[in-house]
Amino acid sequence: MWIDYSEKIGIKNLKIIFNTEEGVPSISNDIISMNQAHSTNVSFISKNIPIDKPSDAIFTLDHRIAIEIKVADCMPIFFFDNNLSFFGAIHAGWKGLANGIIENSVRLIKKNNFDLKNVTVFIGPSISQKNFEVQNDVLSYFDSKFSIVKDEKIFLSLQQVAIDKFASYGIDNVIDAKECTYDNLNYHSYRRDKTDKRMKGWIYYDKRVA
Repeated sequence: MWIDYSEKIGIKNLKIIFNTEEGVPSISNDIISMNQAHSTNVSFISKNIPIDKPSDAIFTLDHRIAIEIKVADCMPIFFFDNNLSFFGAIHAGWKGLANGIIENSVRLIKKNNFDLKNVTVFIGPSISQKNFEVQNDVLSYFDSKFSIVKDEKIFLSLQQVAIDKFASYGIDNVIDAKECTYDNLNYHSYRRDKTDKRMKGWIYYDKRVA
């Protein structure tokens, strides 16, 4: 199943799409997939500079590239400058959030002299708070304001943790798809099914769009 979120972001020529099955978009862009490992490694890439290490956030200035991300409950977080100077994607589960994947990404963007006020963030399908039960060891990495307790069980909101981190850097334009991978049976969910399958997402510049 193909899902197109491009209209939600409203930036001409910028595409964000997902596929829950096999297959890639019919585009001429070179598709670059990050070597996801729940790390905090971040990279700026170009068509001629491949990724040579595990990386859970990649960004590019190169409109010839399409960035691919794979998820099954973790957050696919898409970053882009409203002038399309750069775009990228972050793979963020609780480990990445706890260890600084967002902070490292923001530092890299600032290092490349981009204005955070022009940045928009889109959080794609991911597990919702009501389905993300955690134990105290995981909760200890986060402020308790991001959790709720129900029937003596603790539930953490990954999305609110991420949004709060972005806000601390002055990035307030965050769009949350608010689609739960656990609830939607069309989406792959590791928590629900212990599956090895992943839904893939891509962010890319499509010069064919009028």
